Amino acid sequence: MSQNAMKVTVKFQNNEFFASANINCPNNTEKELSFILNNDLVITSIFGENITYQKTDTISPTFRSLSQVIKVTGNEPIQNITIAYCGSVQFDLEKRKNWHNIVTDDFVSLSFYSAWYPQEMSIDISIDKVIIEDGQRWFVIKGTYNDKNSTWEYGNQGFDPYNIVAYNRALMKKVSSEYMSIYFLDDSIALQAEKANEIYNDIVNFYNGDLFQKINISTLDIACAWPFITVGGAYRRKDFMWCTSLGNSEAEISWLFAHETAHIWCAGADTGSWEDWLNETTAEWASLLFALKNNDTNLFNYILQPKIEQSTTLPPIKTLDGTRPDGVHDKGTVLFYKIYNDIGFDSMKKVIRCFTDLENKNTYGYLNALRKNGFSHVADVIKENLEK
Repeated sequence: MSQNAMKVTVKFQNNEFFASANINCPNNTEKELSFILNNDLVITSIFGENITYQKTDTISPTFRSLSQVIKVTGNEPIQNITIAYCGSVQFDLEKRKNWHNIVTDDFVSLSFYSAWYPQEMSIDISIDKVIIEDGQRWFVIKGTYNDKNSTWEYGNQGFDPYNIVAYNRALMKKVSSEYMSIYFLDDSIALQAEKANEIYNDIVNFYNGDLFQKINISTLDIACAWPFITVGGAYRRKDFMWCTSLGNSEAEISWLFAHETAHIWCAGADTGSWEDWLNETTAEWASLLFALKNNDTNLFNYILQPKIEQSTTLPPIKTLDGTRPDGVHDKGTVLFYKIYNDIGFDSMKKVIRCFTDLENKNTYGYLNALRKNGFSHVADVIKENLEK
């Protein structure tokens, strides 16, 4: 049986992009198909056999930009359509939209967070591909260059298939080591990159097989957005990390890599609900344990002190409606600091490991695992503070 597939062809020009998304679903039996797309983008046409389309709503999907809801209707089951659309999804801090996204002549960053491609479709997509035209101008991180037709292909490598970061090939710079490759345009990143290599090696050596279960660590490709985007933190995908810059101090660089690298293991709880406190708290405490292992008081305070100051004004970890509250990075981290003061470094490592070793990542399962591993007091303290 043929699988549902989407191929997005995109060209960057004058701070905008022009895209064509072909959706092929040969076994679909429904006469309606819906999807969302960034509300700033203009749909110029939707081609298909005897179909009509209309915008039915505007929504704010979790973690993403304001999006238009489009419904396509056909006289027969919809099995192949092509959506042509264009526009820009530039990051706007004041309006708090399109985080990590921008299109310029020298740097392009497109991600899930802007809904720059059709999302939340009423059918499941099994095969994803992005084709970037005018490829001789660009270097696409994690992409494959097709010299024959001067395009970059992206999407079949086993990670987020629509996370495009492209640099002007003539201007791009790169610093590499055994564990990482760092890509950037601004010369100020070069010194940061050298320091980051040293720090990342130390983090991997502590995490992989000591703090966490040992796994194979592939080379990490890091895309720096500076100076095109200068705020917005960082995020990590499989063997890929996006950041504005690597940091202006050793503490900033260390925290960036310690936290994002921890998410290789500190992941699996529902990121769209209050349960995300598990992912973020354990990742932050992995960073703090890294600081403690190195007797790095400066890094420890750099991470923890702002959270202590902010935690009293934040809502409870567990929300009444199950949604993700503000400050999930902070409230749990301060709670775990109280626990650390009671049990110390070695036991704190085991408390973090109890989460990462879980098969089903949720608070109920975590508390049970803590009790089974001799940390009933820790489980009780967590349970007592979830709604405070």
